[in-house]
Amino acid sequence: EDELLDNPDLLIKVAQALKEEREKNKKLSEDNRRMKPKEIFADAVSASNSSILVRDLAKIIRQNGIPIGEKRLYAWMWEQGYICKGDTTPTQKAMELGLFEIIVRTIEREGRLPMKKKTTKVTGKGQQYFINKFFG
Repeated sequence: EDELLDNPDLLIKVAQALKEEREKNKKLSEDNRRMKPKEIFADAVSASNSSILVRDLAKIIRQNGIPIGEKRLYAWMWEQGYICKGDTTPTQKAMELGLFEIIVRTIEREGRLPMKKKTTKVTGKGQQYFINKFFG
């Protein structure tokens, strides 16, 4: 303490270091405020181990600032080679990457044979993958 008062150059160095540290902290704080929503979003997606419909993925992407709906997302996935043309079936490449799963359920129909219904869902890994494609 006495040394600071006796040595003005040391006092100036300490004050300058304090100023630089405060500026660095202010910048980090601003970065944290800017990144926080994206981190929360990424954490939520990565923590998700449940699959969702492509429609729901489109809603998540739209809520985060990219104007897209289910049909445009399917069209984009088809153009990029993740979905087979004219269908909602994932390509072999997309399945091998673990981006989708196909849920097959049987629908009982009165007086007729049961019908098998296939639904394509985006896995947790796929959600993270596509979020990174759009926001990465």
